[in-house]
Amino acid sequence: MPVSIATLSYWQSGRSLPTRSRSYHTLVELEKILNLEPGHLTQHTHTADGRTRRELFEWQNVVPSRDLATQIIDDLGIDMQGQLTRVTMHDLLEVDADRSETSLTVRVVWRTERQGLHRWAVVNESDMETEEGQSIEPLFGCALGEVVEVPERQLLVAEMLAPRAMQRGELFTSDYRLTFGRTSIPSFRMLRAVSDPVRALSLAVRFSPSALPTRVRAGVQPGLEDAEPSETVPVPLARNEAQFVWADAKPGVYSLHWDWD
Repeated sequence: MPVSIATLSYWQSGRSLPTRSRSYHTLVELEKILNLEPGHLTQHTHTADGRTRRELFEWQNVVPSRDLATQIIDDLGIDMQGQLTRVTMHDLLEVDADRSETSLTVRVVWRTERQGLHRWAVVNESDMETEEGQSIEPLFGCALGEVVEVPERQLLVAEMLAPRAMQRGELFTSDYRLTFGRTSIPSFRMLRAVSDPVRALSLAVRFSPSALPTRVRAGVQPGLEDAEPSETVPVPLARNEAQFVWADAKPGVYSLHWDWD
């Protein structure tokens, strides 16, 4: 079971978790070498609610502009695996009278899986070019770190920081808002990719009362490369608002789609 001294040090300090299958088996061998009870080390690869980290979905599978965004996240030194778990998530997209997206407000309830001051990455890729690009603003329970923009890909990667050092298993809420520039192409969908199970996932869109779509649909698709879900369900429009909530959402890409006249 080959493993570097640096990797062992990272595991010991909690800087990283042995999430891959080979790493998990390395822990099993270490327990034997150190004469530890079976499970003494491997129990630490479990989340606070008992789920096994090595069985969870690879977060890279659902990140926009996967290769580029992953490289940026690595360059920022952000560990996206084993630090935090989304318990609930709510997205609210605002669509203006000209049918362009103006902002996306996100609220997340987090559970900390390790002790410390945690960081995570927000990755957003727009469907269309805008003149002003996009920006991000922390609203509550988080602070903004470094922001990397790739205008030619309509990609933004932002480093977000928890408000303080957290204990393992602690819960906290964070709110932030993405603001978008104007575009001549009408908005037609919103997507949310999740790599871990989420207890409650809500997607909501608020249209201008003067520009309402003819129908709204909700669906789930395996990855971001798919244009639309294979199956959708109708979502009622209440006044100028539409929302859909998934309970116990599994890893994947969740979406709302709408059609105009």
